Amino acid sequence: MKIKRIGVLLILQLILTAFSGTIFSLIAHGEELPEVFVGIDIGYGDVEEAKARIDQVSAYTNLVVIGSAAVSWDPSKLNSTFQYAYDKGLYFMSLSPLFRRVNRTAWFEYANSTWGNHLLGFYTYDEPAGRQLDLNESRFGDSTPSTPVEAASLFVSNLSSQLNTARSRFSFNWTSYQLFTSDYALYWFDYKAGYDAIFGEFGWNYSRQLNAALCRGAATVQNKDWGP
Repeated sequence: MKIKRIGVLLILQLILTAFSGTIFSLIAHGEELPEVFVGIDIGYGDVEEAKARIDQVSAYTNLVVIGSAAVSWDPSKLNSTFQYAYDKGLYFMSLSPLFRRVNRTAWFEYANSTWGNHLLGFYTYDEPAGRQLDLNESRFGDSTPSTPVEAASLFVSNLSSQLNTARSRFSFNWTSYQLFTSDYALYWFDYKAGYDAIFGEFGWNYSRQLNAALCRGAATVQNKDWGP
């Protein structure tokens, strides 16, 4: 899922194992998460467009990703869209919400009490490893690595710091929401930095089998979730 291609509706087949205990609201609400998620990313439009897409796919999916900043960064729009998906029996996540003039703690308390474990977490940053490789969007901080080993270490430590800051915004009391991204390279290092699940991207004539294997392998070894 590429935010720069936010105008495109992507179908994500998210083959994830049962989520780990980090979504503690699972215990509080007494529900078991599905073993497999199959859903869509709605990467454009506003609330009504999102609801229309949910209507189209709710009969054969169980997940929706709100990839539209117009919705994810507006608390009233996000609440309305999440509620609509919840009423359809779907699970959901969104881009990291950037709310202004809203009590963040109060919003997360509301989210937890209203949607429980149906709110899986938040999509945080986009293609961090791929963009580092192709666009030189440096996550090395102020340092310039001199070896591949040093580059890997700096990438992991700096991305980890950014994810820890993001995670602190999505936590309250005993609930900590999971962090997701999609990428097309270096899945191992994304996981090492702290992502809970990564969606391996298919495109650019890359080998789907290879990408799925690399993503799944990195997730399995580090006891994380994954999806193509």
